[in-house]
Order: sequence, then structure tokens, then C-alpha cells
Amino acid sequence: MSSVREMVASCSTAAVQSQPERRRTARASPSRQPQPQPSPLARAQAFALLSLAALASLSTPVAAQTTARFEPPGNQVLFGAWIDTQEGYLDTPSLFNQRIGYNVPVYQIAQEIPLPKYNYTSGAGGAAPENLIELSQTDAAVFLTVYPTDGFDAVSDADFTALAQQISDYHTINNRTVFLRYAPEMQGLWNLLYGMRPTEFVASWTKMHAAVTALAPDTIFVWAPNTPQSYPYGQTFTSIPGGSTAADQTALDTNGDGAFNSEDDAFSPYYPGDDLVDWIGLSLYYKGTDSDVTNAVQETNFCAQAISGTNPNGGANITNWYGSYCNKAGKACMFSESGAAFHVNDAGVTQAQVQLPWITSCITNEALYDQFPRLKMVMQFEFEKNETSNDRNAAGNYVDLRDYRITNDTAVRNEFLSALNPMATRFSWAMSRALPTSISSAGAPPPQTNSAGSTVVDAITQTLRARPTTFPSLFGTTSDGGQRQEVIQLAALVVSGIVGALTVMKML
Repeated sequence: MSSVREMVASCSTAAVQSQPERRRTARASPSRQPQPQPSPLARAQAFALLSLAALASLSTPVAAQTTARFEPPGNQVLFGAWIDTQEGYLDTPSLFNQRIGYNVPVYQIAQEIPLPKYNYTSGAGGAAPENLIELSQTDAAVFLTVYPTDGFDAVSDADFTALAQQISDYHTINNRTVFLRYAPEMQGLWNLLYGMRPTEFVASWTKMHAAVTALAPDTIFVWAPNTPQSYPYGQTFTSIPGGSTAADQTALDTNGDGAFNSEDDAFSPYYPGDDLVDWIGLSLYYKGTDSDVTNAVQETNFCAQAISGTNPNGGANITNWYGSYCNKAGKACMFSESGAAFHVNDAGVTQAQVQLPWITSCITNEALYDQFPRLKMVMQFEFEKNETSNDRNAAGNYVDLRDYRITNDTAVRNEFLSALNPMATRFSWAMSRALPTSISSAGAPPPQTNSAGSTVVDAITQTLRARPTTFPSLFGTTSDGGQRQEVIQLAALVVSGIVGALTVMKML
């Protein structure tokens, strides 16, 4: 970014250059006459007036920023996707774009902090697979979710610095916009070692924000709690081993009645402050009505009610997410992960029947965006996964296979596209851009000629986009074959660099 001095200088230069050229004609110079000088009193009065004017200009309030960083223009909305890149699914941004016929502008990827070392056998650990976004050949933003899985105490200052360097690399090397969602769904103990700890969460968020901003100031920080439906999710002050701390109990009892229940605010104990947040996220899912293991058609206006203070399941009052946070100056809101669950092992209702109401009321619903104009992004959770259920399934256990994907089943995808296409211009889509040469493997560039006229063979490494400096892997797949290919590519780069350098030395 330019300094204030550089900006002022550039503006001055531009002002001079924009002046119309004045035609000069020869003329006699008039004789110089002495000019009358102001009295000391007049000079003092003029100085006082200038000083008052300067003070007045300093005291004039600056208008607050009304839009969020990377917010789409006008009434447009961003449609993002969190796809399953793991073995067994191996989805990619490129494939997802092909399935819907549009370039998705934001893709979510996830990793832990501290970052586990990459396991070249199992494919576990390492940094999130950002290179899959590179392969999409679009300018889609990176939406990086980071889980402090082992608890806040396990995250050191060095871990935050490493995360900041990773994001800085995404900015400077890969030229990517980056959203950072740290410790999401922090109210729930399904996040065993970091959930339901508001005091620790706010302290850790503050440290994270300072560390990341220091190295990657363009990072967009997303604070993203879980839906207020059913809050506090059956949890009590004794749910945490050893019990909640006194500070946490005070924070969680937001109405001061000595109890921790649905009457308390689901969000405010965890909010780190307006100066530390750019976007406000929310995890919002439809998993059923009377049971979370059987398929049922979604209630009308499910999303509109859930975000504005009414529980769609029964009509009880819940914390108003949109009203509390989405009208803040300089903030925008999003569904940071969302979807409708089709219970794979429950028959009777088709996947399209379950998910079409979600599509038409929560994704492609222009009335929703008109009613809630600060809702500027919807992130689709495009996974099929086993989840722990509240109710027993037909087999008598609490494991439920749920398919949230809307582009895998042909009937569902067709319904989605039929609803999306007529309003596609309401969404802001990614632009295409060239594939980085480090991934395209297009070969060595053509020979160049130096100042002496000799042909110089450039090292292939000069055309390769460097990998992030702090992390061992940005591999897109976890298969052994994928890892071998990356290792082979890396070895080729090293050899090419050495050969290229020796060739250059001989020719100069």
C-alpha cells in the first residue's frame, strides 16, 4: 500500500499533469512595484483564522465505512462452496464449477492449528489444499477455516505467526483474497476442547487477530457462531470437565438471573468486538423437524425465521442474529456453512423433495436477500458424512449418514440449476484467469537473449509460483499417487534449476 506521503505526491503530480497547456506569447515584463505589507495585527488575525480552520477540519468526524471488505457491489450476493476433497470423493473447485456452469467466487478449505505435520502415507495433516483453487483457473477467494482442535492453550504465538505467514503467501504469491474463520461454532462442546469457553475464545481471537494483521493486513476476519436454535444445546455449567470458570459463568449468564438457558444471548459472550471482525458468519442447517434422523419437508421461511429471532421448529424466541450484528457499519453477514441434510438411510422422501425447499428459500430466494440486504454470502456445505444424531436411527444407534450435496444427485442438481439460472445475475461470480505455470507444467519458457546477444536458457523455477514458505504441503489430494507426482515435480524443479543456472553461468 502507498504511504500518505506517496499518495499526496501522486495526487499533486496528477493535478499538475491535468492542467491544460497554456499558450505563451512574447510580451514585455511589467516593472515590479513594491507591494504593501500587512500590519502585525492583521498578520496575527489571519494566523488565528487559519488555526481555527485547521482545528475545525481536524474535529470534523469521518464517515464510518458502510460496506464490508470484499463485499459484492449493489444488491449482489456471493455463493460459496465447501467441497469434499478427501479420498472417496475427491471433489475439486473445477469440477464443482463445471457441474453448475458458473465460476464460484469463494471456496472454503480447512485445517487445524497448531498445524499437524503432513503424513505422506495417510495424507492427514498439513495445510489446507489451496492449490485446488489455483487449478480452477479463476480468481476465487480462499475461505480458510482454522480449528484449534486441541484447545486454545495448545496454540502458541509461533503457531499464529505461521498461520499469518501462510495467509500472507496466499496474498502475495498466489494473489488471492482470503477470508479467515477462526474457531467457528465456539458455543458448542462438539468442539470438545475449545467450545463453550467464551473468555478463552475472546482472548485467543484477539491474539490471533494481532498476529495475522501484522503479516497479512488484508485478511478478512469472519466471526462465525452456530445457529441459536436450541441454544444452549443441552449444555450446563458442569458440562465441561471441572466445570465452567467463574468468568465464563458470568459471561454466559447474559441476563444475570443465575441460570444458563435459552433465555441467555447465544452470541454476545463470544463477540470479540467490532474492531476485530469484518464479516459475521453463521452455521445454519436444516436436519429435520420432529427427528434429526428422518426425512421431512422443510418448514416455510426456515432461514428467514432462524436468522431473525424465531425458531422455525415451534416458533419460540431465539437470539436475533441478523438484527444484533448484520446492521453494524462496515460489516456484512453470511451463512458461513449451511445446507439441508438428506438422511440417506431413511426411505419415503426423495432427496430432491427434502432439498428443493432449502434451495428455493435459502439460496435462490431473492425475497430473502431483499428482506435481509446485509446477507451477502451463502456458503453451501457440499458433503456427505456420518454425524452423531440426537435420535436413534433405524439400526438403533446414534450415527446418521447425511448428504448435504446439491450438485451430486442429478434430480437435485437439475432443481438447483432451474432455480439458479433465472436469478444468476443476482450473484457475483469469479473471473477466469490463467493457470499458474507451477501447476500447468507447461515446460520451460522459450530461450531469451541477454544484452550481449547470447541465448540464455531460463531455469524452469523462474516461471514457477513459489509454495508458501512455512508449510510443507498444499497438496490437493491425499492419495499416494498424488504425493508421488508432487515429489517428482519438486525433484524436476531442483534439477532444472541447477542445470539452468550452470547453463547461464557458461553463457555469460
